Amino acid sequence: MPAPRPSRRAKPGPTPSYANIPRWGLVDAHPDSTDPVSETSADPVSLTTDALVRALRLATLMLAAAGVVHAIRYLVAVVNRTRPIPAWIDWLTSIGVLVFGLMALVSVVMTTVAFGRWVRQIRVRQYESTGFVDPRHVVWVYLLSMIPLVNVVGAPWLLHEAARVAAPDARADRVRVRLAAAWAVVNAVAVLAVGYRIAAWSTSSLQVDADALALVTAVFAVSAVFAHWAVRRIGILAGTLDPAAERPIRRLVAA
Repeated sequence: MPAPRPSRRAKPGPTPSYANIPRWGLVDAHPDSTDPVSETSADPVSLTTDALVRALRLATLMLAAAGVVHAIRYLVAVVNRTRPIPAWIDWLTSIGVLVFGLMALVSVVMTTVAFGRWVRQIRVRQYESTGFVDPRHVVWVYLLSMIPLVNVVGAPWLLHEAARVAAPDARADRVRVRLAAAWAVVNAVAVLAVGYRIAAWSTSSLQVDADALALVTAVFAVSAVFAHWAVRRIGILAGTLDPAAERPIRRLVAA
């Protein structure tokens, strides 16, 4: 028998080392997908609803402030009919009307944009819950929900279509009808005030100018009340149009 060959021993390599302390099993690689906080933060409808609510609250403050300033300007105009007023009061109230009017306009534009985004996300969620795609182009959704006067009819119709995709909900229907009716009243008052204001510019009557100012003040007051009233209704509507929300089931049982 041949003699056994001597085995070659491998040369020892470098000592194993780590750049960082191992943390196996101490940190989850993927967060729990059932976390309600992460789900809420990632839900586009929740995000747009929060943005719309914030915009409505800001619009409430700006519209109320503009209404107060216009009311003060109206009182100054009434007093000026019978007695002269200091020039600084006239300048101060005029500047206040201009500044707060612009601030109210900006807040209304912000609210309108937030509302259009909210309507879009509501429709996307409703159609996706039933396996369909929103048939309305995104441009048409934005136009129908953002253009003044057009959204008096367009926005309720878009929400009506979204509500009819899934199972009908009586509470959501009531909230939508009330919001649409209140929004129509606000726009009717605004159109009346704007028309009267334009007509007042063509006359030199102080009474007509004061009446136009009073109508504008009323528009700001009505709009502020509507914005404050709509905050809670928007939250209710977003919840009732949620396909994943649990709804109570009523059954008749024998006594």
